[in-house]
Amino acid sequence: MTNRIGLFGFGVVGQGYYEIAKNDRPSLLPETIVVQNKNKERPHSLQLSFDPKDILNTPHDIGIELISDPIQAYDYVSSLLKSGKKVISANKKMLAAHLPELLELEKSYGGSLLYEASAAAGIPIITCLDCHFAGDHISKLQGILNGSSNYILSRLFQDDLSLSDAVKLAQEKGFAEADPTLDINGSDVSSKLTILSLHAFGRYIPENEILTIGVQHVHAEDVALAKSLGLKIKLIATVQRSQDGLSMYILPALVGESDPLFLVENEYNAAKVTSHNLGEQFFQGKGAGSLPTGASVYADLTKAIKGYAYSYDKLQGAKIKREKPLTASLEVIVSADTADALAPLIGQATIHQAQERYWSICTLATEDLIKHLPAIEANNVSIIALNGSVRQERILDSIQKLENVHLG
Repeated sequence: MTNRIGLFGFGVVGQGYYEIAKNDRPSLLPETIVVQNKNKERPHSLQLSFDPKDILNTPHDIGIELISDPIQAYDYVSSLLKSGKKVISANKKMLAAHLPELLELEKSYGGSLLYEASAAAGIPIITCLDCHFAGDHISKLQGILNGSSNYILSRLFQDDLSLSDAVKLAQEKGFAEADPTLDINGSDVSSKLTILSLHAFGRYIPENEILTIGVQHVHAEDVALAKSLGLKIKLIATVQRSQDGLSMYILPALVGESDPLFLVENEYNAAKVTSHNLGEQFFQGKGAGSLPTGASVYADLTKAIKGYAYSYDKLQGAKIKREKPLTASLEVIVSADTADALAPLIGQATIHQAQERYWSICTLATEDLIKHLPAIEANNVSIIALNGSVRQERILDSIQKLENVHLG
């Protein structure tokens, strides 16, 4: 059976999928490729279309959406689903914002939607949560879900680069966009966490409800402190279930050698899933790049042709409703250039001065941190979660011994 395939977008991910299909199974190459920019240089001599109707209004069996604009992506994906088509997407922002509506369209019109490439590039974590954990009760999901920020942190620890130099290097390597904001501020991770939580727990929590602090305020002094403790800093996304609901947060966290996340470096992603039947399971793979992400798109394509669709078993047939996460209490290290920048955030907690920086080790609620996010950003306040890796007393001792470290 011949499948007519239409592809929206021919950027890094689209080219990765195309190369894999060309080498493995040319019958799965797209019949039509629609792009927006007529003047952009393309690496392939292909006949391209600039009219979305060449896919939307023609009898293609499968539509693949790989564009960056989430608004346009929703228009394409929803239109294809209304036509009862099989659809593949990698647009995490669009999916995180519209999963309830898209699942209703899938049910109403008989199409299917797969989106493995949206969450962790080369790691088949969505399919695994959908299939392998059927009948299981997941209690916690934790992971490194952004290859760009993880690469940047690796450079801070391994090469002693400043944050700005590490970002530039990530851009040169193709791991970060020309505008790296969504990678370094954690927004990219919050989209993925919304998607993964639906499959792991059957709960839909929009990304704007999740405490999200990225790596943009990690200082050289933070790196020096972590090294003195034999630890690393990773941007960790966490979802934990209790009887009352889910707690969710994303922020830089200390990680010790006993944690498998300690060894996840460069552009790699990883996820730890803890469940009743299986205990702790660990998944690692490349979280960025043309071929790793394109491979997930290609895998979705082969699954779609075989009739695979997500079961959403954790929903237990219920309609998706938007929820808020529970407030969680986090042990954190907070530091800034001035004591005044810390005072409104930490309340009565003690402030310590070490060399040219002010520090506090305290317990803060995710709800309060969300309220203070504008001030945290404006004052370049660093917040690092202890993540159960070390006692507060040992951290305080190391802070007092810090040598003056300057950003490069």
